Amino acid sequence: MIFSRLHAPRAIRRARLVLASVVLASAALLAPAGAAAQGMGGDPTLAQTLFEEGRRLMEAKSYAEACPKLAESQRLRPGTGTLLNLALCNEGLGRTATAWGQFKEALFASKKEGNAAREAFAQEHIDALEPRLSKIQLVAEGTPGLLVRIDGYDIPAAALGTPIPIDPGSHQVEATASGYSVWSTTVQVGESADLKAIAVPKLQPAPPAKTTTAPRGPAAGGDAGSAGGGGGGGLRTAGFVIGGAGAAVLGVGAVFGILAAGQAGDAEKDAALCPGKQCSPLGRAEIDAAETKALVSTIGIGVGVAAIGAGVILVLTSGRSGTEGASAAGARPGRVQARVVPLIGPDGGGVGVLGAF
Repeated sequence: MIFSRLHAPRAIRRARLVLASVVLASAALLAPAGAAAQGMGGDPTLAQTLFEEGRRLMEAKSYAEACPKLAESQRLRPGTGTLLNLALCNEGLGRTATAWGQFKEALFASKKEGNAAREAFAQEHIDALEPRLSKIQLVAEGTPGLLVRIDGYDIPAAALGTPIPIDPGSHQVEATASGYSVWSTTVQVGESADLKAIAVPKLQPAPPAKTTTAPRGPAAGGDAGSAGGGGGGGLRTAGFVIGGAGAAVLGVGAVFGILAAGQAGDAEKDAALCPGKQCSPLGRAEIDAAETKALVSTIGIGVGVAAIGAGVILVLTSGRSGTEGASAAGARPGRVQARVVPLIGPDGGGVGVLGAF
């Protein structure tokens, strides 16, 4: 039997067996009823059923199946008798620290109830378990806000440095603190009187969170005077483009001017269209068309000339802006900016260059 010591004299063992039988029998009869008398909530029928099934399995030494049933019965209808049986089940399962703690709890309850038999029964098992208890001792360095857990359960700061009874087996130790990286380790605790000392190191600051930044363009991150990357290179390119476009527009304006002059001259010289310098409607239409071409020519030539001038200005300015940008990068952020604006009036047109150079 698990509730007697092997080295005790036969008479003492026999007396203890009788005592254990009386205690467990009274627990089976009175555990749910005692809880009901205390006004506790829960399903009494289910609690009693689970208790009896747990006792049956425990007598068959099926502790792994019995313990959950007894634990649920205790949750539904807490009672000292059920708690004693649950402690015996965990003891049989090898959970020495859990069983020791439950026997301690049952001891205090038995004293409060004035049940000397249960009190003696619990004290006997406490005395037998204490020399076999395995323990874990956590020693932690000074990390602000340190929180240590064993198998997910928080360990109070006051318990650090004190050997804590723990069930044999594998356990996960974890240490966390706000702003620090998590530290963890696994410890294997022996079955009897094992002591594991775990040193929790000072936690390392957590790495800064990664942030996604937009790629910086040449104007924002490049050198103001670098080729193709700053204001000087950009203005030079714009100058050549605008100058080339101006030359093309100037050519188109010249062509329209030649066509307009020829068309108007032909209309005035044609006797059929303008007899005696008095033009017929058809001749007038020819002259109006010639005047339209002349207007297009005037605008084209004006825009072309202005664009060529603007292009020359941008090309010349690009060299100066690149040099000044490199020397004044620390004093004035930004770059040289310019905008080409078309100008069109009733009598002609052109382009203007606006911006800061």
